[in-house]
Amino acid sequence: MTDQHDSLPKMSAADAEVLDHLANEGFDASKLADLDGEQLARGEAASNLLSLLEAYPTEVPSDEEQQTLVDATMARIRRAEDNRRDRMKMDNHPVMLGRGLRFRIAEALALAAVLAMATATIWSFGTMAGERSLSIRTRQNLGEIHAGLSAFQGSTGTMPVQDVSTPVGNLLQNGSAKTLDIESVADGTFCETKYLRNPRRPGIGGNGFSFAVFSAGDARHISHADVILVGDRNPALAGMLAGKSYGEAMADSVWNLRLVNRPSVLFSDGSCRDLESHDHAGDGIWQVDRSNTAPTAAPIEIFLAH
Repeated sequence: MTDQHDSLPKMSAADAEVLDHLANEGFDASKLADLDGEQLARGEAASNLLSLLEAYPTEVPSDEEQQTLVDATMARIRRAEDNRRDRMKMDNHPVMLGRGLRFRIAEALALAAVLAMATATIWSFGTMAGERSLSIRTRQNLGEIHAGLSAFQGSTGTMPVQDVSTPVGNLLQNGSAKTLDIESVADGTFCETKYLRNPRRPGIGGNGFSFAVFSAGDARHISHADVILVGDRNPALAGMLAGKSYGEAMADSVWNLRLVNRPSVLFSDGSCRDLESHDHAGDGIWQVDRSNTAPTAAPIEIFLAH
């Protein structure tokens, strides 16, 4: 076990020598004149320190002095406690809530933080649930459109096709192009008009979808399983028709990203799903990829317009 004396402060050899000199001279400060240089400075410091002992009271204090000392000590303790309370005032200050509930500020702030986190979580789940609901309803409408296309083809023996407007056709090949004649399908006979409404494109009204645009020579390929026939309304079309690039048109789109990301589409085989992005197997669904020479899943250029 460590000796208790090992932990006590120790005097340096130079200080001990000076203190021994003072002791031999009876602690007489006038005898310091015998010292010089650093020893004189050490001697004066030691003499000044020892002189404090002369002022220390040695008599037992009277009852009055003892009471004064106790009062002064208690006053300092109370002052320190008051200072501590002032620093903690914000935490200790109670606030009133409804129906007489009392909370301290810190408790109220903690409760508010928990409520904010809970609200954010509920809002996030609500938003996700709302988006899923929109996509589900959109895919249901796309399924009904495919049922109408199949009924039309079964009744007439052909796919409903018509010429697309010249401006849209020029985006594809600087000439005439074809698109689905959806009005002939959604006339109440093969498909109800209400299914042309797209929940992911609120405000569009009767037709919130875009449809496959293709050259006359590619019309025979539109029944291929990887061809997209219908999808969310093209958010870049207006900008491209005004001469903007696809990127500029997308940036200027009025649609919120949550209504643009993961577009809902209908494939020729009747499957409906949400794509991971705006392209399918390397082919952008809302743009004409003239510079894309890589192989794609569909045998034709996929381009949805309206």
